[in-house]
Amino acid sequence: MGMSEPSEPGEVESLVETVESAAEGDGDVSVEELVETIGGDALASLMLVPALIMVSPASGIPGLSTACATIVALAALQLAIGRHTLWLPGFLGNRRVARSKLDTATHWLQKPARFLDRLTGQRLAFLAARPFSIAPALLCVLIAFCVPFLELVPFSASIAGAAIGFIALGLVARDGVLIILGLLAALAAASLVWSVAT
Repeated sequence: MGMSEPSEPGEVESLVETVESAAEGDGDVSVEELVETIGGDALASLMLVPALIMVSPASGIPGLSTACATIVALAALQLAIGRHTLWLPGFLGNRRVARSKLDTATHWLQKPARFLDRLTGQRLAFLAARPFSIAPALLCVLIAFCVPFLELVPFSASIAGAAIGFIALGLVARDGVLIILGLLAALAAASLVWSVAT
């Protein structure tokens, strides 16, 4: 009996592998270089990658979650208004990330990526198409604005990252069920922000 062919990586696993390729070599990598590696015209993917970093152990690095949330907010807003390529301000595009930190995050994300790929399917796909996709994209902008408050509680920004991650993955995979799961996670993030603020 012959051996079965290895399965092709799914959406998230392929994305993690793409980011991992950017972590090869020495020195730091700029945000602009990461965007170019992922593809400046892949706005939903450019929301998903920072969200995945926010749920990784790297989220414990002070300020990293806020930087990731800024990229999410810019990508989500531009997706909502119908842009096809990501514009980044120079100060953000020039921000550099240690390749060792990026490599640690992508290594940790490999198993969750395979799990997330098993969750995806063509379900309620209309929620991932315009005009319905505008609302979840704008919600990601609002969630991203909450992240600086969440950084006051260590690792709590991961909840916001999970919410954004589900929504972004739903947009990438055209899976409305994941978008709905992201909305539920967003409610949890909102309640956490409220408890921190009060």
